[in-house]
Amino acid sequence: MKIFLIFLTFIALSIEAKLKIEISQGSKDLPKIAIVPFKSNMKIGESISMLIQDNLTLFGEFKALPKNEMLSFPSKEENFFYRDWNILNVDYVVIGNFQEENSEFINIEYFVFNISLNKLILRGDVSGNYSEKEKISKVISNRVYKSITGLNGVFDTKIAYILNPSREEYKICISDIDGTDEEVLFESSAPLMSPSWSSDLKKLAYVSFEKGYPEIYMQDLFSGKRESIKTLGLSNSAPVWSPDNKKLAFVMSSSGNPDIYIYNLRNKKISRHTTHYGIDTEPSWSPNSKKLLFTSNRSGSPQIYELTVSSNRIKRVTLDGDYNARASYFPDGKDIVLVHGNNGVFHIGTKKLKSRFINTISKTSLDESPTISPNGNIIIYATKNNSQGYLAGLTLDGKSKFTLPVKFGSVREPAWSPFMN
Repeated sequence: MKIFLIFLTFIALSIEAKLKIEISQGSKDLPKIAIVPFKSNMKIGESISMLIQDNLTLFGEFKALPKNEMLSFPSKEENFFYRDWNILNVDYVVIGNFQEENSEFINIEYFVFNISLNKLILRGDVSGNYSEKEKISKVISNRVYKSITGLNGVFDTKIAYILNPSREEYKICISDIDGTDEEVLFESSAPLMSPSWSSDLKKLAYVSFEKGYPEIYMQDLFSGKRESIKTLGLSNSAPVWSPDNKKLAFVMSSSGNPDIYIYNLRNKKISRHTTHYGIDTEPSWSPNSKKLLFTSNRSGSPQIYELTVSSNRIKRVTLDGDYNARASYFPDGKDIVLVHGNNGVFHIGTKKLKSRFINTISKTSLDESPTISPNGNIIIYATKNNSQGYLAGLTLDGKSKFTLPVKFGSVREPAWSPFMN
């Protein structure tokens, strides 16, 4: 099936952070994949193939076969022979060719083979502008990834984060998940916090202290236009967009008591949903937009609770540990990821909603702000090395761990975008 590419363009002030994923720990037992250079008259085929290989190995989920170890270079199904790849113990092979190409337009046909099954598992084609080969490669990579794993690929998703180049500089940055196309959406000499994507990828909500107190802004990613939630000067924080794109949950402090509120994006009305004397904060929506997780100290220590929005019914979710906070649902709505702490040591953990136990998955000691890939397979979080904040991540199967270091400053509060439609 052909697809003509349309991609978002963001307002950019400057390029700063230079995130790049570096694999810090990888499993030796990874599927081996061969990306054969695509046949092309304009010598772009090998470039596209290398971009696809970079994508598929980005998070350490596959081991790529080097070109110099390949025994053949097929470009179509009829000249593909399984024996060439069985000899090399390859699990999957991707081949392709350029059916049409000129200086402005290209059309690529590609195939994916499962070697152990002796089976073609994907045949497809993609069309687009010659100048957008990186984006074309991400489309192909997403489809290849799904044909192998059954999960949607995330190679064309984006990540937002807060960058502190110095103590008096705060920037909200956005980049592709592989660190390319980095842009600064907004910068200030006052603190910025809590970026959250709208589900249509058109806006980003965040907290700014530019007026001397925390205020929530929603910024259009195309025009740069900003608007704030009008709360008569009351402090508000922790905005999070609902998956149905109709509401924004946030925290507002009335008489010094933080509670969970919801802002209706259509009629601009605000409703209150918790009224406890304890601190209620860090809301996060369920995939169906009907429930919220939030952090509260109403039991004496920070723990995770779940709120049913229609009835305001609340139940406690976490029972283990003296600190549980910053929870989010996985895309299936059955599990959650959170910051789990004991005795001042904080790790990223996961928990099934119907189970009591928390599974600790990170090994560093000052971890915070986990964000889940939209396919539910990868977690990126913020951590520290001495005083420098940086981002780290891992795959849920535990086979790969990686970091996203920056050359200067500190990075925190990552927010993974939804899938691009």
